[in-house]
Amino acid sequence: MSLTALCTALPIILILRYFYTRDLHREPRAVLVRTFVFGVLTTLPAILIGIVLTAVEPGSPSITSAALYRAFLIAAIPEEALKLLVILSYSARRRCFDEPMDGLVYGITAALGLAALENAIYVLSGGWVTALLRAFTVVPMHAASGAILGNAVAQAQFGPSKQGVIGNGFLNAVVVHGLCGLGLTAIVLLAEQPDAPRGDNRLAVILGLLVLVAIVLIGAVIWTLRIARRLLSQQLAKDYVLGTAKSGDRSAMKRH
Repeated sequence: MSLTALCTALPIILILRYFYTRDLHREPRAVLVRTFVFGVLTTLPAILIGIVLTAVEPGSPSITSAALYRAFLIAAIPEEALKLLVILSYSARRRCFDEPMDGLVYGITAALGLAALENAIYVLSGGWVTALLRAFTVVPMHAASGAILGNAVAQAQFGPSKQGVIGNGFLNAVVVHGLCGLGLTAIVLLAEQPDAPRGDNRLAVILGLLVLVAIVLIGAVIWTLRIARRLLSQQLAKDYVLGTAKSGDRSAMKRH
């Protein structure tokens, strides 16, 4: 049980701490906690939407069509929309949401709130192996898609170009989430369906799907880290300019 709990909670805590400490101007913990809790609560409507869409899923589809349906329509689109709702309706409306880095921090926080409860639900039936696998796949995927959404909201609020930014961010987050989910869902379906490829063909398909997941996930993580690095550089530059201006003001006051 202790190993399962560790594999479930530790990745979320580490990712949250990493991006929280990247922010030079730390966000109020109360707002972060509420953002996380709202993220957790989005899991419930996501589950209800999933139940409804599963009930109307086309009968006896191919593995490819079933994986696409489940990865994008059941998971990616509703979950990314709910994350975006938390960021737009709560986090971005706080007075402390006052610079681009805030979008990244709050986007990741909301996304990992959803991932936390989702993780717990899956781990209850799958145990520590499921927790470990999700720690290196689903959890960082949620963090990356949340970062993309949060950055889009911040750029729409503070950037020079606002039109279509949030829509593009939502589309990018859905693609990242959907492609990762596509690979993982197809692997599960291959294991479940008796008419799936066998032998070497089956192994080749699974390896190909794992490569797809790895490429998308690594690319999304690198993208997120580059966004964080760029936003941190903006903070440093802004603080330097403000610090220089204040020093100049003090010098001018001394001369007078």
